[in-house]
Amino acid sequence: MALALEDGNLVWQKVKIALTNAHPAAQLAFAGLKTWLAQQKGNPQLEFYAFSEVQCDDADGTGRVDAAHKIYGVYVKKENEGTDNYFKIFDNATVDTTTTDQRIAIPLFLANQTAFEIYPDGFPMAVGATVTQHTTSEGSTDGSNGGDGFLIVGAA
Repeated sequence: MALALEDGNLVWQKVKIALTNAHPAAQLAFAGLKTWLAQQKGNPQLEFYAFSEVQCDDADGTGRVDAAHKIYGVYVKKENEGTDNYFKIFDNATVDTTTTDQRIAIPLFLANQTAFEIYPDGFPMAVGATVTQHTTSEGSTDGSNGGDGFLIVGAA
């Protein structure tokens, strides 16, 4: 999907809904990010990109953003399955096949595990963002039983 920024307040409403039943630590972390961006970054325009375990499980991953951007937050909740899995984001608009494009890897080893990463100044992505899952942190063997989640992104 192309980068389509909107008022940050609309994105934070989507985040609040997505985190309704999430771990309180995740709710507090994203509330803190919201406050930081409003106070220190002038409440920038953002975009909310949801993703599913099925999209991550696709053989090449699934492109969610196809333009340069910054990632401010990533949230993922693993399925009710204990298979070791690494949720990953590649700096690529369409695929996860070039290992040097891997930028973020979040281990998910426990059933229903919640994980998130916050980048207060944004994590720069030059080309796009493809979400995927693999069996190891640096390998490219497709994983399974990952999780659903979302990305919060802003302008590059």
